Amino acid sequence: MPNVVAADRLHFRQANASDVDVLVQFNQAMAKETENIGLPVATLKAGVLSVIQDRSKGTYHIGELQGVIVAALMITYEWSDWRNRQLWWIQSVYVHPQHRRKGYFRQLYMHVKQLAQSQEAGGLRLYADNTNARAHTTYEALGMTSHYKVFEDMF
Repeated sequence: MPNVVAADRLHFRQANASDVDVLVQFNQAMAKETENIGLPVATLKAGVLSVIQDRSKGTYHIGELQGVIVAALMITYEWSDWRNRQLWWIQSVYVHPQHRRKGYFRQLYMHVKQLAQSQEAGGLRLYADNTNARAHTTYEALGMTSHYKVFEDMF
């Protein structure tokens, strides 16, 4: 891996209502960087808050460094009849640009992976934009593989 700096150890926690503004900022930046789209702030804020208020929809997990949020991701759930377990979908992945290439996503991923295993999830999944080669490389370096292609019909 090129130019990776040794990371400080992050503190992990689930997001709460006081984190909504940061998560909205992270999601806006991620959408712009990865897909060059702008997200309506009011819709995004309502969506983030909805997840925080109703954990059946998902959970946001945060990595903090000295009390500052530097990384976040959201977990949503899919029931697998093949496995008779939930699969955890990783979404809304974002590491603040000043803190990239330091291993913080790896730490957050490993934290979430341990949580998923402790709660007997069937595995972790995520999708990345086809053009986001850096993300693909990062996920493959964590041991993730794919034999699927995601299709969508958005409304």
